[in-house]
Amino acid sequence: MAAMLLVGGSSAVADTDDAIEERILSCLNAMPYVDTHNHVPDPRGFEKAFKDSKCDPVWLLGSGTYVAEFTSGSSWDEVKKGIELYGNHPYYRVILEAFRDLYGLKPDEELNDGNIKAVSEKMDAAHRGGNEKWYEEVLRKRAKLTHVIWLEGGNRPQSEMPAPWFHPAWNIDGAFVFLTGQDKKSKEWNIDAARKALGAKLKNLAEMEKVISSKIDDFFAKGGVAIKSTAAYFRTLDFDDSVPRPKASRLFAKVARHQELGEADQRALEDYLMTQVLTAVAKNKKPMQFHTGNQQNWNMLAMSSPVGLNRLLYTGKFWDVKFVVLHGGYPYTREAITMTRYYGNCYLDLAWMVLFSPDAAKSALAEALDIVPADRLTIGSDTANLEEMYGTIKFTRRVLAQVLAEKVEGGFMTEEVALRLAERIMYKNAMELYGLKD
Repeated sequence: MAAMLLVGGSSAVADTDDAIEERILSCLNAMPYVDTHNHVPDPRGFEKAFKDSKCDPVWLLGSGTYVAEFTSGSSWDEVKKGIELYGNHPYYRVILEAFRDLYGLKPDEELNDGNIKAVSEKMDAAHRGGNEKWYEEVLRKRAKLTHVIWLEGGNRPQSEMPAPWFHPAWNIDGAFVFLTGQDKKSKEWNIDAARKALGAKLKNLAEMEKVISSKIDDFFAKGGVAIKSTAAYFRTLDFDDSVPRPKASRLFAKVARHQELGEADQRALEDYLMTQVLTAVAKNKKPMQFHTGNQQNWNMLAMSSPVGLNRLLYTGKFWDVKFVVLHGGYPYTREAITMTRYYGNCYLDLAWMVLFSPDAAKSALAEALDIVPADRLTIGSDTANLEEMYGTIKFTRRVLAQVLAEKVEGGFMTEEVALRLAERIMYKNAMELYGLKD
């Protein structure tokens, strides 16, 4: 099918699918972008991290990011073996895109024995020439990034961020929710680790409640923009908001004395503590990001279903919390889309989806555009280094352009509407959700 353009007011010519997509992509490439979920390293730590080693493709592909799951190695020969088997994976392709744009790899070239040395030298030199400046050049100028919601700063204030366009989001699970038992490697009691991290004695539940409330208040007061939970890596998300306080108090007292809890009691205490976190976030009327879907490594996929959050949304007790369903809930994408559609304080973020499967991201985005309200959809990158971040942002624009072009071509919307949606998804929604200002 081809759309028709009127020429001179009297005749018509076919507008090809490619032409529509190219026009939309051209507009998207000029639009600002907010990365709503990111793990890129602090650019200020480069000299210490690479004092005695090179910042090159072997480090990056061999150990520095998601792709090392497939290309792990400490030499080019080792990394190359992984590329030969998994060179089709998007984890690798986004990085290759960065090598082409940033370090001289030709558009039709794969990384190989003949070019690895030149790419390595250019990459290392670019970072050593001023890592913070290179971040600015690659992300701000080339990728048109205006803000990044950053997960690597803990509960540090905005004033301690690497740059004004970095904004802190705090993963609170270890400090506030998962306090029972001991760390498998260090054997340290988790409650003791929380005590150290929070600078509190945590003798009883009353003190824990006060610490949760005051620490979250302080975090937001000092420029924090979101709280995050990765609870789905450890349990299902169907937190019970009706655990009696006396019961939670008894259970917490046992944990404070280094006593183990049974599975049911452990879960009940986690339920209660999570509701305390949500209460504090609600008081501040801020977003809380939840990891859902796509589990890493050896884990129980069913724990990550976003449907678990339905219980908390349904109660209405936490209406002032802006629930952000990360990763599109994949592979529970339709459940996530439907849940977002029906709860006005629920937001869908497709972060990570473009990185692990552009096709999955396209499918999710195409359905979400039909179902999810236009102001509750975002796409973060969820990347872990500069090159991966740049390539994923570029792929994200391409994925969005392809989906929008298909809808325009199919007669479901005009290009005007498509571009308005693109601006919302890439920029405006995140600015509003996280309270950001340029």
